[in-house]
Amino acid sequence: MGGASNFTASTTGISSRMNDENVKRVLKKKSQSVGEGNGDGHDRKTAYTKNRKALGEISESALNSRMTEIRNKRADEATTEIYKGKETEDEELSDSENRDDLTEDDMDNVEEEDEAEESVCYVNEPMSPIVRIKEYKEIARAYSRYSRDTLDPDDEDTYDIAMVAEYGNEIFNYLHKLEIKYAPNPHYMEEVQTELVWDHRSTLMNWLVQLHSRFNLLPETLYLAVNIIDRFLSSQTISLSRFQLCGAVALFIAAKYEEITVPTVSQMIYMVGNQFNREEFLVAERFMVEALKFEFNYPGPMSFLRRGSKADDYDSEIRTLAKYFLEITIVDSRFVASPASWLAAGAQYTSRRMLGRGGWTQAHVYYTGYTADQLDPLYAVFVECCLSYKKHHKAIFDKYAQRRFRRSSMYVQEYLKTYYSEK
Repeated sequence: MGGASNFTASTTGISSRMNDENVKRVLKKKSQSVGEGNGDGHDRKTAYTKNRKALGEISESALNSRMTEIRNKRADEATTEIYKGKETEDEELSDSENRDDLTEDDMDNVEEEDEAEESVCYVNEPMSPIVRIKEYKEIARAYSRYSRDTLDPDDEDTYDIAMVAEYGNEIFNYLHKLEIKYAPNPHYMEEVQTELVWDHRSTLMNWLVQLHSRFNLLPETLYLAVNIIDRFLSSQTISLSRFQLCGAVALFIAAKYEEITVPTVSQMIYMVGNQFNREEFLVAERFMVEALKFEFNYPGPMSFLRRGSKADDYDSEIRTLAKYFLEITIVDSRFVASPASWLAAGAQYTSRRMLGRGGWTQAHVYYTGYTADQLDPLYAVFVECCLSYKKHHKAIFDKYAQRRFRRSSMYVQEYLKTYYSEK
């Protein structure tokens, strides 16, 4: 198609168009690690070209052997040492008023990783929930207890026409099918892309979070944009120079699908540093839409989080903290093809543990569809990511350090500081 050339043409690198200084710094380190250069776009491109040439000299058998070794790693391998021999008792948290009063000065004593280190990038086997007979039986027990053939007169959702309680189970059964249907290829970086690596994706996602916040868009828009990017890259090979354009176009499409008021084409072009004109942007949009066959029905984790929140009586503190953990997942390659329902349940489960709100009840199992044993691996990974937030998700941390998000990210650091001070 005519738009293919617009995604594959070679121009300057992605780093030359990112406006955020932190993002530029990270990309500068990446470019210097593959060759010599003075930091400008030309030298980065030259270094990268040299690196690609060197990679081409590696034997195919050696490369395949290495990829097999990487893919055979367990998804929770990185967290094994962290939790070996440790007790995981929940800590009681301070009230919301104290949490809102946290400042940057309060974080001085929290152990932080060296900013000079490179960003975290995982190539582990993608994570997915364990499914055993034990879990099936536990879910069946929860379903038999809470499932009803008639509407519950004591449930306030019964009288809310917007909740369509009479079709709730059928709706979410359908959404579970969609999350599988629209899952991207978890190995597309190794199998489809030639110029991109997972570190590039992580950098793009941090930038996308900033762009999403600047336009004040809905959470659903962000997750749909991420899904569009991953599905597109699962089938189309693009150059590094067009990677940021890919992210901007995906967010633009997602905004059209989810928002009432969407950013203009001019605004989107400005956000990518005016490196592309209006025609290039629109051609890229048409190409992406056609490549995905106009299918944008991906059910993001927010729908499942709202469903699970019913078991918590829609507790706002739990949901806000859960949103932070959910956004963490978009920068980590281990979650590229993970079910959105599982990630939402894991975020809720982790929030409850850190907020000291008790165990995972049968009601939670019923409304989320997952047991505590299925969510424990996610809790471990979330903690691991938060321990190295400056390398893993700095933009997301800064976003959720704001008062409107109850300073959730800062609270997590205080929780971890308290927890590890007792070991």
